[in-house]
Amino acid sequence: MTKWLHTLLAMAVPCSLLAQVHVDLPIILTGADPMDRQVTGLPLSTGSGDALTAGVAQSGILHSITGVTGNDWAATIPGTTDLAIGLHVVVRSPVTSTGPVTLILNGQGPFGLMRGSLPVDGAELVTGSMVSLIFDGAAMQLINGVHDRIRSCPTGMVAASAQFCIEPGQRSGVDFFMASVTCASAGRRLCTWSEFYLGCANGALGLTGTVDNWEWTNNTSNEDNSVRVVGQGTCMATGTWPATGNAPLQYRCCYSR
Repeated sequence: MTKWLHTLLAMAVPCSLLAQVHVDLPIILTGADPMDRQVTGLPLSTGSGDALTAGVAQSGILHSITGVTGNDWAATIPGTTDLAIGLHVVVRSPVTSTGPVTLILNGQGPFGLMRGSLPVDGAELVTGSMVSLIFDGAAMQLINGVHDRIRSCPTGMVAASAQFCIEPGQRSGVDFFMASVTCASAGRRLCTWSEFYLGCANGALGLTGTVDNWEWTNNTSNEDNSVRVVGQGTCMATGTWPATGNAPLQYRCCYSR
C-alpha cells in the first residue's frame, strides 16, 4: 500500500506544476519584501485559456484592431473565440469614404457599425482617430461619437469660424420668443451678440442687413421683459427691447459646429 501511495504522489507533483487553478476568492500575496509579493513565470500569451497578465492587459492587444482598410473592415483579435455581447474593440480608423462601414471579426460577420439604430457613415470617421466599438449581438455599436469632427454648415449658412455658422440674410420680423422657436425648429438657434459681431465685422462673409435695423440675439439684459438687440447703425450697437408686444424685429440663426 505504501509503495503505491509513493508512486501516485510522484506522478501527481509534476502535473500540478503545469496546471491552472481557478479559485472563487481573492489570492492575497504577503511578504515583507515586494519581491515576495508577486507571481512570476507567466508567459505573455493571448490564448483563450491563458492567464491574463498585466503586460498583456496594458498592451491592449486583446481588444485593439490594426490594419483595417476602406469601409469593409476585417481583423482577428488573438485570444478571442466567442464574440460575446459586450465585447469591446478599439479600431484606428483608416481612410474611409461615404457609405456604411462593416467589420468581420475573427471570421464572423460582417457586422455593421451602428450608432443606436442608425448606420455609421464612413464620411463621419476621422482618419487616424480611435473608434471604440461594443458588440451588441448583431452589430458593432460606436460609443465614442464624432466629437473631434467639425460639422459642416447647413445649406444656406456660411462658416463664420470653426465654432459656428451664421445665416447671411435676415429673417422676417417677429417677437423674441417666436424668433427663438423658429431657429430651434430648424435645428439652429439665435446668434449671440459676439457671434453677430464677428459675422457683421467680417465683410468677406457677405452678411446683409446687419446695420440697417435692430436684430434679436439670445443674450439677456438687465431689464425685466427685455432682451438684447444689436446692429442698428454699426456692428457694435447694442440695446434692449421688449420681448413681446408690438416689437417685431428681424433676426438670424446660428449653428454650432
